Amino acid sequence: MVAGAALLVCAPPSMATYLPDERIPTDESLYRDLERLSTRYGEAPRFLSSRPLRRAEALAYLEALAVAHADAAEDPAYIRARRQLDPDAPGGRPALITALGDNGERAEFSPYLSILYSDDPRNRPDVNRDYRAGVAFAGALDSGFVMVADLYAGTSSQGGRGTPNFGTSNALVEGVDFNTWVEEAYVEARLGRIRALAGHSWLRWGPGREGTLALSDAAPALDMVRAELTAFRSWRLQWFVSLLDPGPQTYLAGHRLEWSPCGSFTAGFTELARFDGTSQAPLYAMPFVPYSFWEKRPKTAPAGATPGDISGLALAKNNVLWSADFAWTPRLGWRAWGELMVDDISFSNDYKPDMIGYQAGMEHRRMARGGRDALCASVEYNRVNNFAYSAFHGHHFAHEGFPTGFMLGPDVASVGAELTYERGAAWEFSLKGEWRKQGEGEVGDYYDKPAGGTTDASAYSGVASEDSRASGRIAYRPSRQLKLVAEYGTSRATNFRHVAGLENTGAPITLRGEFAW
Repeated sequence: MVAGAALLVCAPPSMATYLPDERIPTDESLYRDLERLSTRYGEAPRFLSSRPLRRAEALAYLEALAVAHADAAEDPAYIRARRQLDPDAPGGRPALITALGDNGERAEFSPYLSILYSDDPRNRPDVNRDYRAGVAFAGALDSGFVMVADLYAGTSSQGGRGTPNFGTSNALVEGVDFNTWVEEAYVEARLGRIRALAGHSWLRWGPGREGTLALSDAAPALDMVRAELTAFRSWRLQWFVSLLDPGPQTYLAGHRLEWSPCGSFTAGFTELARFDGTSQAPLYAMPFVPYSFWEKRPKTAPAGATPGDISGLALAKNNVLWSADFAWTPRLGWRAWGELMVDDISFSNDYKPDMIGYQAGMEHRRMARGGRDALCASVEYNRVNNFAYSAFHGHHFAHEGFPTGFMLGPDVASVGAELTYERGAAWEFSLKGEWRKQGEGEVGDYYDKPAGGTTDASAYSGVASEDSRASGRIAYRPSRQLKLVAEYGTSRATNFRHVAGLENTGAPITLRGEFAW
């Protein structure tokens, strides 16, 4: 019965087409294989911490790696990555339908089926089901223009990448929880040395394994315009403006400069701003102006200038945070990374608690069985103080109820360690241990200075819950078309869901995978 169910479960949709300028979705497992190759050979794809990358960039990295290291082509991570990017590689497969025009136009279509089943106390409710049938499309008019769309019909499900609950009265089949939705859709054009994108997609800035601290892909896709400029080969600047909610005219903007002087080191600096008012969006689209400048400039912000604002603060104020991150391979087989996020910190007499977050991680990878298998061990620590991502004037770093920063929000610490054995390119066996401690602070809980007092943002608020777990994972990926994953473990939580003295023990199980034509 369990074996039969395992054949049906599938992971969230991944890329199913092969256009060189197509962006690799930020949650695609290909990035994990690129990280493993970076650790083993000391050479990372440039700008790996500014995702998504284009398929052409990842493929060029693999080709250069095979030239520099003759044994890389036998690496299990290399084989998996190659077949994801090259339809002619062993285990690769072209899109189901490919149309070619007389003037170089190209269009590709690939349908897919996916199912996710998860029974875990961390879910709300415990059981999460995500069943989808969709089609991925990519088209290009020439080498400088690409359009991509991932459209599907699926059941309502949890998480920032889940399907919203639209009800069943207007469902695809009336009375049945099965609605149409857009996973991703965008157009991108090359304008000289700048690439400009408009659409519905995700960004992920930073090297974190469990999540990034400033801009993550934990929230639903952003509706945005974005631009990217690569200069002097080792510098890349990205900037974007995203409309979060057209009603109250809420926006998120960001720019990031990443420096990759060599394959073994990369560093990035990010600035993000939450602001309101469509009239201000063009200002935040300027890539070189610090966002704090727009709050300081002389202006008039009358009450009611934006819907729902009776104080005038919506236009007068913004919320700005910064982060700096790095990834470094000090020697072959070892890689370290880290990030420091600062939402608010005061160096003056105007007291504010330290609304900061920090991350540190390390990975070791070595080959086994004559280079046909690999053993990989990693550990990562994350800490985000209370009140981070929030402001008294309502400019919180959140989108549709999910944080745009760290996936667990503020007031949290987490440690995760994982040991993985890659048995050829098809099989992976993993053991993982996790620990989390989380206070009651959430995005939207801002710092309200007490009269004559101070607050320690590094202290957990309310009743802090703790969650410890150990789990095992088996992944089977024999080709580009098929992915099957099963996870099973044991968990123990104290002060469960912030109820003092309440304990919860469980055996979380997750079954997932994908079949794409």
